[in-house]
Amino acid sequence: MTNTHSETTRNAAVAAEWPELSEGQRTWRVAVVEYVLADLGYYGLRIVDERFGPALTEALTAYRADRGLEDDTGRVDAATWEQLTEDFGVVVQGHEGSRVRAVQYALNEGHGGGLAVDGIFGSATHSAVVSFQREAKLRIVDGEVGPETFPALITRGA
Repeated sequence: MTNTHSETTRNAAVAAEWPELSEGQRTWRVAVVEYVLADLGYYGLRIVDERFGPALTEALTAYRADRGLEDDTGRVDAATWEQLTEDFGVVVQGHEGSRVRAVQYALNEGHGGGLAVDGIFGSATHSAVVSFQREAKLRIVDGEVGPETFPALITRGA
């Protein structure tokens, strides 16, 4: 499948905005990475504290190696974000788990949501996603978090 011009332009624009994360940083985006890597089996979730520590560096190094990404000493760069977006898939109402927690956490910390981070994609999370999609002026407003909404949650947050 090839990208259309508009998809290529959107992908290039998102790639330019991806926040680079590395060990020692503190940000809500670190917690999102922790939740996604936990869902993929790379990170043993303990307490999410937004601190990029050695355990996350180790998990990212293994993840990047398994995905064939160049060794980048455990940093989260644009290539890592793109792969995480692909692996994230689509999360919809009725889903449960760490990917849902990632969405809830991003909505709360990056976009002023007031959700319980319980890992249950219920009606409150659905409504918050729809509101975010409208406010972000996304092309698709459907309450699902997939390849357009997930990057927007990461790149457009506070």
